[in-house]
Amino acid sequence: MIKELSNFIESLGPDLKSFGLKPKDGLHILLKIQEEDGRIFINDASLKQWGFTRKKESNPNSISFLKQCAALSQLAWCVNTNKCYDLPTKAIHSCSPYCVAIKRENLTDGEKYKNNSKAQVYERIGSYFRKASELLDSENDKQRIKLFEHVLSSESQLNHWLSLIPDYTLLKDADYVIFYLDEPIDKYEQTSAKYLADKLFNTNDYNKVLGESIFGTSDFFNGFPTKKPFLTHQSATFDIASRISAKEAKNLYDFQDIIGRKILPNPLPIFIEKEEMINASVSLLKCEAEKSNRIGYKEIMETLYNNHGKDLSNYYLLFYNFLGEIKDFDFVPKFQYLLETDANKKWEITDLFEANNDVIIKNVFHLQQAVLLPVFNNALITKTKTGDFQYKYFDEIDSKFCKSAVTYLLVQQYRKAFYDFIYKSKRQAVTQVMFNDILQKSITEDIRLDEIKNSYHSQNKSIREKMNIWFSLSQNFNLSNTKTNITMASKLQEHRDFIKKLAKGESHIETDDQYAFSVGQLIYYLLSKSKTSDRSYKRLEPFMQQVNSKELNKAIYRMFDTYKHENFSSNFRNPFAEVMDYITDANVRDFMPTILAGIFSKNELFSDKEKVTVAEIIIDQETEE
Repeated sequence: MIKELSNFIESLGPDLKSFGLKPKDGLHILLKIQEEDGRIFINDASLKQWGFTRKKESNPNSISFLKQCAALSQLAWCVNTNKCYDLPTKAIHSCSPYCVAIKRENLTDGEKYKNNSKAQVYERIGSYFRKASELLDSENDKQRIKLFEHVLSSESQLNHWLSLIPDYTLLKDADYVIFYLDEPIDKYEQTSAKYLADKLFNTNDYNKVLGESIFGTSDFFNGFPTKKPFLTHQSATFDIASRISAKEAKNLYDFQDIIGRKILPNPLPIFIEKEEMINASVSLLKCEAEKSNRIGYKEIMETLYNNHGKDLSNYYLLFYNFLGEIKDFDFVPKFQYLLETDANKKWEITDLFEANNDVIIKNVFHLQQAVLLPVFNNALITKTKTGDFQYKYFDEIDSKFCKSAVTYLLVQQYRKAFYDFIYKSKRQAVTQVMFNDILQKSITEDIRLDEIKNSYHSQNKSIREKMNIWFSLSQNFNLSNTKTNITMASKLQEHRDFIKKLAKGESHIETDDQYAFSVGQLIYYLLSKSKTSDRSYKRLEPFMQQVNSKELNKAIYRMFDTYKHENFSSNFRNPFAEVMDYITDANVRDFMPTILAGIFSKNELFSDKEKVTVAEIIIDQETEE
């Protein structure tokens, strides 16, 4: 991983490394040393320029100056606060003799200043400059820095500069006040290189010089537990697992900085071996970065697929969050862009249950909107008000924004599997058993949540869309070597043909599947006889909780007994008799897909006269708002 990331950073080149640099939020102040009659000094005229910025608020007249400050502060910043020059307080976050960065909260009118009972930051500026000046070689440079230190080394002097700048009043406690000395950028670069050479490794205790290179312990997402014995190997014969070169350490530091700027795609493909693919992917990144665009993983893979053939292989895939923390890193031997059946046909959702969500799935990315968005109820793939999509494969998901607790648990349980399936082409990541489990739980939860609103079922569209997805795609997740031409969709058509014959007395129930579909038809028909105000689908729950056929038949009979005074069609009699007479030792819940198919298919037990009447009552949901 370290080698691949290091090589990737080198392939970017200096131009792309500088894209996306932004100044720290706060006040940026540039002081210039005055020279007159052989003397050097700093006075009020030395206040050359200043600029204020915050994420959504900055002075438009100082944009070019703030870009300059972004580059200078990057060269002057500490690797992390544990490696700053203001230990142990950590109030000064710069680590350069040419720059002093302090948060407003530590200044005179800041909250931390008011509550601090120890030495204030003003008293430590001298100590900071003594350490920072060790990065200088030239005596002339050291003299100039002495002058810079002098005008910032007391509370009154620092406050004097701030009193000259009206924008200071705009600062919040979390904003920075950063002073820069107006010196050539190469001086910033020289001192930055010296600082980093000493701070890029986790600890210098294990540094070794081999040839012209220094090797040490990596600081890249790696904590060295020297003060925590319980985290160290107690029986290992070595102190450290490995070392990396100073060059690799610098590249990893640059990489961590770049991913924090949000200019790279997420996830990020890092191609190896094939020079053509490496150059093509980096060129795409550069091209979009120059337009101030952030190209996505989908756009990169589609462009490479169209321009360089179908052989997208041998790359690492990295996913990181907005804090720059790595959430997933894996090798992808081959990327499969299209989703095709064994017969080389594209995956297709067929409108089997009248939901109008029939669609041919164009590619693996299209699967997210066509399938994952409705199946996980907008919790995993979220469509925003602007029409964009948010993907929450690794984000923190708040359960209160999910449709229900069941939705939340399904997302948490299966989202990594779908991420591997879509982005890494790991077709074994999602099995047919998993897919069936997701759809069954999601649909039964919709049934439980259903309410009648404005004379319509609130979950009707959601249920029917999921039924279409389930019955159309389930067989595509079957990874076994014993695939057959019998699918949920083909069996559905058989059951629909069978129930027509059964209603006319031309057939008999001979299999558990035929029994289950007939049960669904009976339940729907009998519920249509209800005159209660609650006609929601949640009335299906007592039947769906049964595990054996005897108890299920008893539940159906009790419902029939409740409505026996109603008129029943001749189409109802034979299916009812057949179901009541059928007994199986199988677990009825194993046939839940077929029962649901019977409920939400066109019901063949109604007479022609009843069909007209039922179309006017709520339980028949042929249309919905």
